[in-house]
Amino acid sequence: MELLGILLLSGIISNVAAESYYTIIAPKVVRPDSEYHVAASVTGVSTPSTIYVELTGELDTGKIFNISRTIVVEPYSTHILQLNIGETTPGKYKLTARGLSGIDFYKSKDIEYVHKSYSVFIQTDRAIYKPGHKVMFRCIILDSRLRPSIMRPSDVYVIDGDGNRVKQWNRPPVTHGIFGSELELSQSPVLGKWKLVANVGDQTFEKEFEVAEYVLPNFEVTIDSPKHVQFKESKIAATVHAKYTYGKPVKGEATITAYPDIFSGVIQPIFQQPVRKVVPINGKVTVDFDILSELRLTDEYERPIMIDVVVEEELTTRRQNASTQITLHKHKYTMELIRTSDYFKPGLKYTAFLKLTYHDGSPVQDTKNDVLIAYGYTYNQSAYSNLTKKLDEHGMVQLDFYPPKSKDNISFPLNIEVKLLIKSPCSSTNIQYLIVCICTQAQYLNLHEWFPSTSQAMSISNEYVQAILKTEKPMVNSYVEIEVNSTAPLKYISYEILGRGDILDAGSIYVQDKYTTSFKFLATYVMAPIAHVIVYYVGTDGEVLADSLDVELTGVLQNHVDIKITPGEVMPGENVNLMISAKPNSFIGLLGIDQRSLLLKSGNDISYDQVYKELQTYDKAEPSPHADGFFSRSLWRPGSGTADDVFQKTGVIILTNGYVHENFPVLYYRNSIEDVMFASAGGFSGPAAALPPEKVKVRKNFPETWLWQTLEAG
Repeated sequence: MELLGILLLSGIISNVAAESYYTIIAPKVVRPDSEYHVAASVTGVSTPSTIYVELTGELDTGKIFNISRTIVVEPYSTHILQLNIGETTPGKYKLTARGLSGIDFYKSKDIEYVHKSYSVFIQTDRAIYKPGHKVMFRCIILDSRLRPSIMRPSDVYVIDGDGNRVKQWNRPPVTHGIFGSELELSQSPVLGKWKLVANVGDQTFEKEFEVAEYVLPNFEVTIDSPKHVQFKESKIAATVHAKYTYGKPVKGEATITAYPDIFSGVIQPIFQQPVRKVVPINGKVTVDFDILSELRLTDEYERPIMIDVVVEEELTTRRQNASTQITLHKHKYTMELIRTSDYFKPGLKYTAFLKLTYHDGSPVQDTKNDVLIAYGYTYNQSAYSNLTKKLDEHGMVQLDFYPPKSKDNISFPLNIEVKLLIKSPCSSTNIQYLIVCICTQAQYLNLHEWFPSTSQAMSISNEYVQAILKTEKPMVNSYVEIEVNSTAPLKYISYEILGRGDILDAGSIYVQDKYTTSFKFLATYVMAPIAHVIVYYVGTDGEVLADSLDVELTGVLQNHVDIKITPGEVMPGENVNLMISAKPNSFIGLLGIDQRSLLLKSGNDISYDQVYKELQTYDKAEPSPHADGFFSRSLWRPGSGTADDVFQKTGVIILTNGYVHENFPVLYYRNSIEDVMFASAGGFSGPAAALPPEKVKVRKNFPETWLWQTLEAG
């Protein structure tokens, strides 16, 4: 019955297919000791096709690498074949596909070799040590799926501040992918930056720590001040706190210094002496600096101001210091136009977002005033259309545009002009404007911004396809729904799902002459943190029409760990109980240090962000420009200006007898005159008359490690 269904489907579609087409999609890189997946599909044929796929390499050592597999692909379907890559070395690699039956073809493309196939995390008990201290460390060797690797380091060694190798472990033993050891420093070691180096396969991983002399301080200085201030507020206030490590206030003298952090021949003044104030302190003191009379700054340009504080203890004359930066702004708000793609596709919806925030990043929440949007697909502003919107609770406005299809397939830009109507608090009739304009001028009161145009994607047939994420919060082990829209009636649609640089899922869907369809895929752990979705089909004229979409998945880590400490507060010498829970057979590493050491210097531990970024190094797709911002990258599609652009920026190659359009549409940027203007406004052109005053160096604090242990969860 299943075979009958396949033959019936083939018969239906073959009636409208003029030619037979094949598409072979594969990752653009190959890694040693990994799995390499290739997706193959065929259309326009009535019988199953036998496809031979071969990966060959001319290694730099002179040897030949070769691995191949054969797969049978039914008409209008997509199948994945797996090539198991063993130990291999750098060289010139090539992927070749050949049709043996059903469809006849032969094509090949070069593949890039990347030696990275392992991740090594190095943890030390502290980031900084004193002569005579003991350095304890762990090397954690994992594969691309964060599983303990069977590969162990060829060697691990320590290099001192002068580059001397002071200790080495050859072929050290590994338990659950972890090698741990220690090094006792001498009483007179080389001071400076030391390194822990681990060689795993052809990869080298390093971790820095510092060896230095120090005097343990007995009190701490902090500065409480706003990070952003408007020029019209006229004054900058800084509150200095000084307290002993046991919480009591410090009595003494505080020297507070303020000075601009930009020195330029364009921004006045070129240089001026820092403003210093010396005041008594008893745990806390507040000092004001007048922006105009003391700092001699006007509201010409945005200016960062440095605040340095030195507190001298009255009885011992010991000193501690702290620094902070305050940025002066002319306007209260900042605005940004966020585009979900670098290109729009005629005939399909294009979405952009207007984002209005305060300078600290918090959204402007305004439910009363309207946002007026004027937009058009021309440089003639008199031909713009208008609509009215309001800010949502995130200070954003979603802008949905429906660019018309051009009959002559001529490229045209999308220009957007936005006006925010704000009623003056003094009068209900006094209206002020906020204007955002792509390729023209953005204005709020006297603030001007410039944005580039949004260019049109290109295809020979003037037809397009688009993928849209329908699942609101995609997560690992859940199904993710993708909607596909097309400007032409669809016969079928094919898709691939990539994660960490490999193809993990693929398929084809039959569509009965519809413009819209959807499909679901199960998001697995190896697709996280970013799953890349490719959708495509081959048109009746042979053109490959494609789109891609990034889906950010929650649930990057498979395991979990919970720690309960009882009691929460104890006296010196009393016992503390730790209850740790994790998945069975988990290998747990414990580290306990005085919290003050983290204030001195951090970076010794393994963080979630470090693991997240490490997983992204396996990904060859182009990153989203909004990956670290407020805007969710799950709405981002990586600038699919052409079909070739889709595959290139998603990190794959395509072998096909269809036409993949490569001509890149033009992007519109600011001209050189505007670039000079903006560079001048930033304060980076023109010579400085003098160097800024040397910043006070923070004194060093080295508490001892009190917990370093490894356990196994039962």
